[in-house]
Amino acid sequence: MATAKFILQQPYKPSNGKERATGQPSEDNALDAKRSGKKKEKILNPYPTRLYCFQIIDRKHTIKIKTEHAILPADWDFKKQLKKENLAGALEFNKRLLTLKADLLDKYEKLRADNPSLSFEEVSELMKAYGKSKEIPFDPKGFYPALDEFILSMKGQLADRTVAKFKTLKTSLIDFGEKNKRYKKLSFGLIGHSFLDAYTSYLREREPKGRQKRRPEGHQSGLLIDTVDKYVKSLKTFCKWAEERKYNNNPAYKQFSSVSEADKKRKKQPKDIVTLTLPELKQFCDHDFSGNPSFERVRDLFAFEVYTGQRWSDIERFDKSQLHGDVWKFTAFKTKKKMEIDLIGFQAGALDILRKYNYQLPKISLQKYNDYLKLAAAEAGINTPTSTVRYVGSREILTEAPKSKFISSHTGRKTCFSILLNDYNISVSHVMAISGHSDLKTLQAYINPDRQARRDAIGKTKNLNEVMRVVKTEAV
Repeated sequence: MATAKFILQQPYKPSNGKERATGQPSEDNALDAKRSGKKKEKILNPYPTRLYCFQIIDRKHTIKIKTEHAILPADWDFKKQLKKENLAGALEFNKRLLTLKADLLDKYEKLRADNPSLSFEEVSELMKAYGKSKEIPFDPKGFYPALDEFILSMKGQLADRTVAKFKTLKTSLIDFGEKNKRYKKLSFGLIGHSFLDAYTSYLREREPKGRQKRRPEGHQSGLLIDTVDKYVKSLKTFCKWAEERKYNNNPAYKQFSSVSEADKKRKKQPKDIVTLTLPELKQFCDHDFSGNPSFERVRDLFAFEVYTGQRWSDIERFDKSQLHGDVWKFTAFKTKKKMEIDLIGFQAGALDILRKYNYQLPKISLQKYNDYLKLAAAEAGINTPTSTVRYVGSREILTEAPKSKFISSHTGRKTCFSILLNDYNISVSHVMAISGHSDLKTLQAYINPDRQARRDAIGKTKNLNEVMRVVKTEAV
């Protein structure tokens, strides 16, 4: 009676480029080992490798059937011929293997019973064709065609800037494949831990592009930890989308950690969040830009962002119909949350800007807005010496420059939270309602950690005993 077992195509790292599909050393290697008197040390292949189902008829007849399953050799239980049971996705993976094995054995027995005159070669060809028809390939659509479909489906659902992140992901993966030939023809089956190690290493060493070139000389190569984190999270989002549509049958991405334990300590620190102080904001808003209308419009947009604390994606979509008296009501584009911003007190400045432009905010691309904003802030004298510390892997990058160099579209929103929390002592819960955040930790980063600021805040409170004595005296 026929039996079957699964064999890895290349379980071990080849010593001279020659390895059998069974994982046994080649005859040359075996001879070398015999002459030296030493047993050849086997090193597991660090890359995922394909599984073959060997259907053994007898000692002289074996049918080698190619499957579409692939696995990292370190995840394979060679004794049980299954994925190690303690690993994520093992139950589903092993169930598919055992089902396939049973189907192949049943098909062989049926072929022999129905067609006893067939030769072994004929049966072998029929079994290989049957095995191919039974398998669900890892890439029924293809990795990049699936990624293109994903990006297209996200348009209209996500902000343009978010969609752009996935386009950037695709560009980086293609460039990575050019530099690492193993991943030139990328498939879902290759998206494992070895891929993640190689890809993040590539990102940490990437040649200077875009904003990297603004860093100090000698520190321009490699992406920041926070940026690498975003790339990996984007990849995981796409892999999950592809899995839901049966394009991706490899669950390895679920185990990916976007940031290592060491890197978690090096991520962007609260003290490195750049915001304008209340005096700096007033200085910027009071500056006369009559000689440069473009700077004035950009400054006003920034002020509107500070007063309201809203994202650029919602500000550029502002419409007069969203204004109900002194309340701005809209659905946040990014989070889809219903927002109600009271334009009173500190936030009433937003109404002044709306009236100035007849309730139609100036239109400008985000890139030009960021470029002009830095120039306008420099002209207004927002040049407080500022420094930030970032990390590329374990390498520290210290950047020192006038504050105007750090200002961007994000700065206005962050400045709003900082002023409300630290200058006006608005409760965190109220600021969360304005910001739309659902995570308290996000806003805690904006609470001023300065020792003197904490002392000043405590100094504004009253001693309970003194309050009680005053009340008692008045009562007498």
